[in-house]
Amino acid sequence: MEFITRVDAVLHQHCGNGIEHMEIKFGLQKKYAEHIDRWVNFAIAAKTKKLTIDLSGGSKFSLFRKLICGIYGPVEDLYNIPSELFDCDIGSYLQCLELTSVALQLASDFKGFLNLKNLTLADVSVTDEDVECMLSRCNLLERFDISYCTTVTSIRLSRPLNQFKHLLVGKCPFLQVIELNCSPMTLEYTGNMVPIRFSSTSRLTCVRIKLLSHLAALYYIITGFPATLPSLETLTLHCSAQRERAILPEKPFIFTYLRNLRLELVLHGRKKRKTDVLGYAYLLEVVPFMENLELHMWMNCRHQPYHKEDGELRARLPHQHTHLKFVRISGFFGHKDQVELALHILHSSIVLEKMEITPKIEIAQCDTFYERTAYVDGHRVATEFVCKADHRNVVNVKRPSFFSPPPPPPPPPPELIMTVEEMEC
Repeated sequence: MEFITRVDAVLHQHCGNGIEHMEIKFGLQKKYAEHIDRWVNFAIAAKTKKLTIDLSGGSKFSLFRKLICGIYGPVEDLYNIPSELFDCDIGSYLQCLELTSVALQLASDFKGFLNLKNLTLADVSVTDEDVECMLSRCNLLERFDISYCTTVTSIRLSRPLNQFKHLLVGKCPFLQVIELNCSPMTLEYTGNMVPIRFSSTSRLTCVRIKLLSHLAALYYIITGFPATLPSLETLTLHCSAQRERAILPEKPFIFTYLRNLRLELVLHGRKKRKTDVLGYAYLLEVVPFMENLELHMWMNCRHQPYHKEDGELRARLPHQHTHLKFVRISGFFGHKDQVELALHILHSSIVLEKMEITPKIEIAQCDTFYERTAYVDGHRVATEFVCKADHRNVVNVKRPSFFSPPPPPPPPPPELIMTVEEMEC
C-alpha cells in the first residue's frame, strides 16, 4: 500500500528523537497491525508528547452518519492498540493521546500515564471498566473527550481527579449514566437524556448540551440538570424534537450567575403545533441577570405567518429585566407566538442595546422553497410588527439572502504528521 510505504520512508529518515506531535490518519484495519505496531513503537521510542491515531478513514461526520444508520463495523476488524503504549515508564512522556476507530484493552497491571493531560476516544471499542481504569490512573488529566463509542454504557469514576477541567461526551448511543468524582469547569454533552452526576458542581460554569430525545427545552432548563448548577454562567441547549408545551413548577430554580444563554429549538407539529414559543418569556424571570440571549429556531411545522386578521397578539404581564443587553433571534418565520415573544422581550428589557432578528435558519441547512417563502414572510412580519413597536431604535431585522455558501474545500490527503523538537542523529 502506497500510504504504508510513504510512512515508512518518512520514519526511516528520522532518528526518532524528540517528537512533539505524531499523527497518523488513514483507514486501516487489524490486518495491517504489523505496520501500525511499528509506527506506534517508533512514537514510544521517540518520547512523543502528543500521539494521534485515527484509523477511521473519514471525518467525524462520517462516524455520525454510520451511527444514525445503525452501521456498526465488526470489532474484530479494529486494530488493537499494543499494550506497550500503556507501560507506566514508556508512556510517561505522553501528554495528549487521541484514538479513533481502534480497539483498546488495558493490561491488568496498567498503572496509568504519569503526565497525560488530554485523552480522546472516538469510535473506540473499550469496556466501561477500562474507561474507568484509565480515568482513575491519570492523576494529571484535565480533559476527557469520548464519542461514538458503541460499547460504552457508563462513564464512572470513584477516585477524585483534582486537575480535571473539561468533559466532552458525544453520541455514545448506549450510554446510560455519567458519574464522576470531580468538579469540572466545562461540560459538553450530546445524546439522549441520562443522569449526570459530579461530586461537586461549584466550578461548573460553562455547559453545552444537545439532547436527541423528545423534551421541551424550557422544562429541562428549570427542572433538569442545569437547575443543579449554582455557578452556571454560560448555557447552550439544543432540543431537537419539541412537540408538547412545557408544564412549569410554581417555584422554579433561579439562575443567579447565568449571563449567557443560547437555545437551539426544533419545533414540530405538521397539522397543529402544540408548543408555544411565547412560553420562553419565562426565561426573563428565572434568569434575572442574563446579559446575552440567543434563540435559534426551526419551525418544522405548517407555515402560518401572522396577519392582523388572525386576532390580537397576546401580552404577558410586564416583567422588567434590568440586565439583558443583546438578543438574537434566528429562524423567525413570523408565526404569531414568535411575534409575541419578540415583543415581550423588547418591552421588558429596559437596558436592551440591540435585538437582531433574522428569518434564516441557523441550526440546520435548509434551502427548499418552503424555507425561502418563510424567510420572506418572516422579514415582513418582523418589520411590520416588531420594528413598529421599537421606540428606542434597537431592533435590526436582517433581510433574507438565498445565495448558497460555497462548497467546503476538499479534505487533505491522508498523511502522517510529525513536529520535531530536535533532529540530531
